[in-house]
Amino acid sequence: MVETTKTFKVYKRRWVVLLSFLCVNAVMQYVWCTFSSITTDAWKFYGFKDATSGEAGISALTMIIMIGMITLSVPASALFNKIGWYKSVCFGGIALMCFTLLRGFIGGSSYTSLIICTIGCAACQPFIINSFGMIGALWFPPSERGIANGVGMVSTYVGVVMAQFGVPWLMTNFGMDIPGVLRVLGYLSVPMILFFVFAAKEKPPTPPCDEELIERADFADGFRQLIKNKQFINALIVFWLLQGAYFSFTTLIEPIMQYFNNGSLNSMFIGTLGTIITVTGTVATLVWPVITDHTRSKKRLPLIRICQIGSLIGFAMVIFGHSVGMMIVMASFLGIFLTGVTPVLMVFGYETAYPVSEGITESLMQLGANGFGLVCLLFINGVFRGNHLGTVIFFIVAMAVSIVMTAFSREASLQARKLEKSA
Repeated sequence: MVETTKTFKVYKRRWVVLLSFLCVNAVMQYVWCTFSSITTDAWKFYGFKDATSGEAGISALTMIIMIGMITLSVPASALFNKIGWYKSVCFGGIALMCFTLLRGFIGGSSYTSLIICTIGCAACQPFIINSFGMIGALWFPPSERGIANGVGMVSTYVGVVMAQFGVPWLMTNFGMDIPGVLRVLGYLSVPMILFFVFAAKEKPPTPPCDEELIERADFADGFRQLIKNKQFINALIVFWLLQGAYFSFTTLIEPIMQYFNNGSLNSMFIGTLGTIITVTGTVATLVWPVITDHTRSKKRLPLIRICQIGSLIGFAMVIFGHSVGMMIVMASFLGIFLTGVTPVLMVFGYETAYPVSEGITESLMQLGANGFGLVCLLFINGVFRGNHLGTVIFFIVAMAVSIVMTAFSREASLQARKLEKSA
């Protein structure tokens, strides 16, 4: 235990709590993007007759996860306020473990069975993901909340790598079929989720900072405050645009890359590109919050603007970069700038929303991000129908709109954002 001031304490156990949560969230992430690197193999296995209907069918699995987030995000946040984040995540995590195991046993038998299991997993997601901000608020001092959110986001990318690279790796090196891969992922969920159940805790005996920085507006009052907060609404829409583009691109990375390379890429290489996005994004996720947390003003907007421009360039390179080297650079740009900026955007949202609870704030941020991702996938599958030039242009336009919106954003002073007791 380390004393930071005479009035509050920071516990080393905060890192164990955070690590255990990472395990639960990683399971949730590999569930939603299991087929991202093997989309073509998957739609053929489940009996779709052509690429258009097949891509739509596999994308529907991601859409179901997003719909679960959209419909249950606000009720999940209300539950956080009622019974606490730990019990909520335990509920969601244990249910997720059961549905992931079930997916391993029946999800490979038919597309209908897979849909049923995916619906069950989707209902669990809001009870897990929306707790990011609560962990940071209850266990970490203000000066560490950026890095805490960054470390928390790493679990998202770990889960994505487990799907993007791990799934084709299991199929290539061990000769597994899709049902076999689903069983392995189901078994893996058991120790990861039980670790959280036994290692995590709602809050430490002593708060990590002054109580005034933890106690926030209740759910109903907080929601009313947020819908009147113009700066939060602006930050919210920017977060939706970037995260929605990330969700959609990750879901469709295999058909998009095949489209621009005339079907010449194999699933392992596409999985490697996805892994590059995730690994570079993981590094940036850890580095960017440290940079913003340790600058004198702790301002987020300058870095956010740089990352938006980098994301736009990355999507442009999808269209124009066809060599192996250019594709690697493209993946690195999307990892560093599109993926890596996420925790900084989240903290920016929390700060513009103060004194509303991080749980309420995050529920709206994640809800909208999933909503925009769902709109993207519906639009892509319904309008472009396999013409992925239009898909990527759509992402570029979204980045451009986010840049314009950020130009109108303003960041409050250090004292107004309550990052320290006094500025």
